[in-house]
Amino acid sequence: MNIELMAVVGLVLVLLLSWSNGANDISKGIATLVGNGCANARMAVLWGTFCTTLGGLVALLWGAALIKTFSSAFLAASFTVDLRFIASTLIGAAGWVFVATRLGWPVSTTHALLGGVVGAVWAVAGFSGLQMDAVSKKALLPLLISPLIAIGLCAGLLVAARYLAQRVPGWTPGCCDEDEWRQNPYACESRDEKIKQQSLSWRGKAWTGLHWFSSGLTSFARGLNDVPKIAAFLILIASLSPALSQQLGSGSSGPIILVTMVMAAGSLLGSFRVLNILAHRVVPLDASQGLTANIGTSMLVLLASPLGIPVSTTHVSTGSLLGVRWYDRIKPSQGDALKTILFAWLVTLPVAAGLAVLAAAIL
Repeated sequence: MNIELMAVVGLVLVLLLSWSNGANDISKGIATLVGNGCANARMAVLWGTFCTTLGGLVALLWGAALIKTFSSAFLAASFTVDLRFIASTLIGAAGWVFVATRLGWPVSTTHALLGGVVGAVWAVAGFSGLQMDAVSKKALLPLLISPLIAIGLCAGLLVAARYLAQRVPGWTPGCCDEDEWRQNPYACESRDEKIKQQSLSWRGKAWTGLHWFSSGLTSFARGLNDVPKIAAFLILIASLSPALSQQLGSGSSGPIILVTMVMAAGSLLGSFRVLNILAHRVVPLDASQGLTANIGTSMLVLLASPLGIPVSTTHVSTGSLLGVRWYDRIKPSQGDALKTILFAWLVTLPVAAGLAVLAAAIL
């Protein structure tokens, strides 16, 4: 297979991974909006897609560290990057994320990419082709501890939120619908139906607006963190293909913009299966819980992205939800949903690695 044909295959795989990432990961930022009734699924997806796209475009300025991490930091100096390695990595990562998305499983694209890299390098050159120290310190360790940090951080944030929430009126049966109170805790502050229908109080508007902002910030952080990881492989492909390089232009701008646009399309058209699981089957949330989970997620991901630390938005966001659940001792509305997510976490890296090994053997 000649270089240009392999480059086209690689481009298609990058686009498939970008689409699957958008379809799978958009729910991480908007699940709390849907889960507590602030927005319907369609409106939440539109909002999350807009903010994710904005984050992806900001990666033009802040994504250099992550691009470097995923394009070269895990590889030994003696390892030669070629299109066979790149295609095998992308087949492993894109194949698994695509299948998981079709099944409605929220999985980590970061884990899938890491598994694809490890599997492809091992198939081509053995473990001598990897910088194991970099893999463990720059990838495995952050990926393992970030959900734990998110759980602890959100539990701590919820303490502060509960302190502030002492002045927030609780739901009183018969005062208003419980779903209405979840969206706006001040909806029941008056029993006068005429006053309630005039407008929400400024406090209720501020509360709802803050939840929307925190959801948007989480989606923005996801775009900023995920786009450079995928664009790194498109940059590698372009460096080996003169024709593709000419189409994308020099530097990282073309790959980042292309990945961002395809990711946005995947979010708009393919995200509803995973969103249903995170919004309704992991944990029911009130407004303060959803706000806390979003703030915890966005804080960790925004801190990690400019440093080139490849945390998994999937793991951090679900860890945030679990931190809320653990602190408030909430049981999931469907017992097997969390087991499904944990199972998907455990198998993502080895399955992606296995697919990459198989692809390398065929190619």
